[in-house]
Amino acid sequence: MRVFDPEPICCGVCRREATGIGYAPKGGRPILWLCEELECISLGKAVFHMTPKTLTATETIALQDAGADAGAYLERLGKFNLSELSEKEWGNFLTTILNSYGENMRKRVTAGTAPF
Repeated sequence: MRVFDPEPICCGVCRREATGIGYAPKGGRPILWLCEELECISLGKAVFHMTPKTLTATETIALQDAGADAGAYLERLGKFNLSELSEKEWGNFLTTILNSYGENMRKRVTAGTAPF
């Protein structure tokens, strides 16, 4: 879901912390805020102009990919019950999901192919 925050909160591509960098067509509002990742900066225009259907489908696939990566992390640990994770393992599990989602969004937007 594309979010047009009045101030930088979340990157419109990868959902990490946004900075003061953003994309807006002529007229200046709304602004799609971006993080400092060069690839997110270069993809801001493409994400801004995606149809809601395409953006939602792309986000869904990127999240599924992130879930698969998080599952692989659990497999490496040999743990499948989340309540058995240590605090550090839980943090690594969440970081895996967040980072993988961003990487997969950038990859899929760069590919520019319809995800459905």
